[in-house]
Amino acid sequence: MLENQNLAIASIVNSEIVLQHFGYWPDFHDAEVDKVIFETHPTGRYSVTFFIAASEMLSEVDEKGYYKQTKHCIVALQFIGIKEVEFNYFSHQNALFDLKFEASGNDIECTFESSVGLDAFIVAEEAFVMSLTPTKR
Repeated sequence: MLENQNLAIASIVNSEIVLQHFGYWPDFHDAEVDKVIFETHPTGRYSVTFFIAASEMLSEVDEKGYYKQTKHCIVALQFIGIKEVEFNYFSHQNALFDLKFEASGNDIECTFESSVGLDAFIVAEEAFVMSLTPTKR
């Protein structure tokens, strides 16, 4: 399973942007999906773009007992050539438990496992990291 996930992540165009920022591919635990854009295209290759507020959680806690975070950013992750999509429970808070990728033949599957809010599953021909914007969040 892990090898299949590594193959899927390696197939994401511009995945090196995320790897350079974090030093590894994160699991996006406690990241928040802030915005989602569904788009149609005349080519018939529909797309979905997720804007994910992510950070790296440290083992240190602050004075309130919360884990400190660093490397805050917004990752724009786009899927093109959608073959299947399930999109449920999008709300005012969409915290992820995990973001999983799997290679499936020539396609890529992505599961947005929810802690709160959004629960989604996508099968697409391609995935792209459109951008990674550092934030101060």
